Amino acid sequence: MDPAIENVVERIHSSTMRIVLYLGGGASQAVAWLLSVPGASRTVLDMHIPYSRASLADVLGKAPQSYASAETAREMAVAAYRHAAKLSAMGTDIVGISCTCALATDREKRGEHKAYICTYSGMQERSFSLLLSKGARSRFAEDTLVSKLVVKAVAEAMGISAEILGLELIEGGEAADQLKVESRSLDVDAVLRDMLNGRVDVVEFSGGNVYVDAPRPGRIYLPGSFNPLHDGHKEMLQAALKLRPDMEAAFELSIGNADKGLLPLEEIQRRVSQFTAAGIPLVLTQAPLFTQKSDLFHNSVFVVGYDTAVRLVKPEYYGSDQAMLLQFARLRHQGCSFLVAGRVGDDGKFRTLSDLEMPDMLPRGGLFEEIPSSEFRSDISSTELRAANGWR
Repeated sequence: MDPAIENVVERIHSSTMRIVLYLGGGASQAVAWLLSVPGASRTVLDMHIPYSRASLADVLGKAPQSYASAETAREMAVAAYRHAAKLSAMGTDIVGISCTCALATDREKRGEHKAYICTYSGMQERSFSLLLSKGARSRFAEDTLVSKLVVKAVAEAMGISAEILGLELIEGGEAADQLKVESRSLDVDAVLRDMLNGRVDVVEFSGGNVYVDAPRPGRIYLPGSFNPLHDGHKEMLQAALKLRPDMEAAFELSIGNADKGLLPLEEIQRRVSQFTAAGIPLVLTQAPLFTQKSDLFHNSVFVVGYDTAVRLVKPEYYGSDQAMLLQFARLRHQGCSFLVAGRVGDDGKFRTLSDLEMPDMLPRGGLFEEIPSSEFRSDISSTELRAANGWR
C-alpha cells in the first residue's frame, strides 16, 4: 500500500467517529485500504456495495432516477448515516459515506466517466463531483483515483487533513479532470424549523450531538411533555433500564398534539434545553400516537404511567373496539411493548398495572409489563412544578 494512503487510513482509525460506507460502480480499492490497516473494527460499522440497480433500489427504498449522480450519492450517504445510527450507541459521532461512479469498462462508454462522493452527518454534508478525462486512464487507474478521493472524503469528514494523498488530477486543456467540492451546514434552529414544516420526522439530542432523521429502533423511550422535566421522569427511566439492562434509553417529546397542534419554536427550544443542559438523551418527533412512535422506533419499549395505560386500553379513546384492536395489532407487528409505572390518582390512591381493567379482547401477555413499586414510585406533580416555576 502507498505509505501516504496508509498514513491517512491510520489516522482515520484513530478517530472516535464511526462510519458506514455505501459504494457503487467503483472505489473498490478504498474498501481494501480501509479494511487492511489495523483498527478498522473501531471505525467501520458496515460497508455495503449496491452494485446493481436492483441492489441500490433496495438500499434507498426506491429506484434512483440515475445511478451515477450527485442526487443519488446524497441519498446513499443519508441512507448510510441512518444505518450508522441504528448500529451505534447514542452520542456516537457518525457519518454516512457514499460513492457512485460510471468508470471505464470493457466496452466504449458513450457517456462521461465520473464519480460522485458524499459525506453526511445530519447537520453537515460535503459533496465531491469528479468528471474524469475520458480515455486518459485505464479502469484500474480511474478506480485508484476515485478510491483516493473516497479516503480523502472520509478523512476530512473527521477533521483529518488528507493533502498527503495527492490526487494527481489532469489539469489544463479541454481534456482536464474537473473536481468540484461543495459543503452545507445546518444549525439546530434550522433543523427545528424544518421539523415544524414537516420536512424532518425525528431529531435526537445525545452526547452533545444532534442527529437528524435517524431513528434508532430497539431502545427504551419514555414519552412525555416534560413541562417541566423532573426527577420523577429520570427515576422512572432508570427503573425501566433496570428491567432492560441490555438496552439504551432516551426521553421522547412529540412537538405535535392531536388536540393542541404544534408547539411553537420557542417552547420547543425551552423544553429541549432542559435535556441538553443536563446531558440527557432526548428524541423529538411529530408522533403523538404510540402507533406513530412504533413506526419510527420498532422493537422498542415505551415507558408510561398508569394513567396513560388506562387511556390506552379504553375503546372510546380510539372510537371503537375494532379500531383499538387494529392499533394494538400494529404495535405488535412493530415489535413494541410497554413498561407501566404506578401512579397516584386524584383520589390519593396509588395504582399499578395490576389495577388496570384490561378488556378481554386485549391480552396482557407480552404487551404490558409492570415496573414494580419497589423499583419506582414518584408522587411529583408536573402541574405543581409548573406553578412553582411560573410556567404555563
